Amino acid sequence: MSLSHDEIEPNRNVSEVATPTKRSKSLASRAEAASEPPAKGAKMSEQSNVSSFSPLARSANIVTPSTSVLTPKKNVESTTNTTNARNARRSLTPAIKKEAPKEKKLPFGGTSKSIAIANNVRRVYRIVNKHTGSIGGNSHGGAIYGELTVGSMQKMTNLMIEHTGLGKESRFIDVGCGLGKPNLHVAQMPGVEFSFGIELCSTRWMLGIANLHQILQRAKMDEVEGRSTDLIGHRCVLEHGDIREANFFDPFTHVYMFDIGFPPLLFHVLSDMFNKSSSEFLICYHGPKLMIDTYEFDVELIVQTPTSMHGSSEVHTGYIYKRAQKSKIAGSRCKTKTFGVPCDPLFAAAWKTCKSGLDGVLKHVAQHVDEHIGSTEKRITRSAAKKAHTKA
Repeated sequence: MSLSHDEIEPNRNVSEVATPTKRSKSLASRAEAASEPPAKGAKMSEQSNVSSFSPLARSANIVTPSTSVLTPKKNVESTTNTTNARNARRSLTPAIKKEAPKEKKLPFGGTSKSIAIANNVRRVYRIVNKHTGSIGGNSHGGAIYGELTVGSMQKMTNLMIEHTGLGKESRFIDVGCGLGKPNLHVAQMPGVEFSFGIELCSTRWMLGIANLHQILQRAKMDEVEGRSTDLIGHRCVLEHGDIREANFFDPFTHVYMFDIGFPPLLFHVLSDMFNKSSSEFLICYHGPKLMIDTYEFDVELIVQTPTSMHGSSEVHTGYIYKRAQKSKIAGSRCKTKTFGVPCDPLFAAAWKTCKSGLDGVLKHVAQHVDEHIGSTEKRITRSAAKKAHTKA
């Protein structure tokens, strides 16, 4: 007995049948009743379909395919993302994608991550760049040109904080301060107790004092306006003078000097001053062979890092040293004190000014600007003078 084409579709497997129906049950019962082999002229597809209902397959169970096989899978990720996007639109607070900080590619396959800089430090540098430019070299015939970039200075500051404990109780001196950027930087972050810079070149010192005056005026405006965030630190004094007039580096805990171009004779003077002082740390840009072996600074190296400069393509390595041992000559110690701390007379007045608060430092700097650069009062124009004369 053979089955018609209408009863069993050719080339269709039983596994493709979903839920058994009345028609499929009827076909199954008719196949069980059939005992004769299929006709010789039957198609191969019909034979294969009928053979699936043969007595050998009577005990087999017909498995109904699950819906997950018949139905294409949904993209779970796209659904989740859509839901998140809808929720974000409803809450009006879309989720912020957190991206890893991008690394800057360097030559020869090297990379470097960007350095975080405090907002008050950025404010100070914007003021400096506005008045004297971003290069800030103005070496005026000196041996070097350019100054450290803000990123390099921040890197040095981070190392000083980590390895030397530079903090709010520290006292920082920059020998040959130029425009005073390192002093201004540490006065903001970490906000040292006393940031002092001394510069021999009058032109560069006047540029530095002009910058400091603008910064202190901005700090005063913040105080008047009641600003409470990103405040500008004021504990900074820049003086025109010769470091060789001092005998000690007291009261400073950190002695900083961008010493590229310093004459050898000056190094010997600075070495003698440092070894007699109670200063604990030396930060400079010459390696141990020169600083320890040649000039005999009583220090040992802690850490070093490469730095870059504005105004030139030069790269210099910054070195941070700590005192190796105490001086054995007790009579060479600084005996004069200020605020109960050993202090060389050359630095005493500046420290007192720094302790006088924002108004005291601003008054001191304004006097310097008035004396060496010009009046700090608002300039009277010809038209304004004419109007004043007419009213009189």
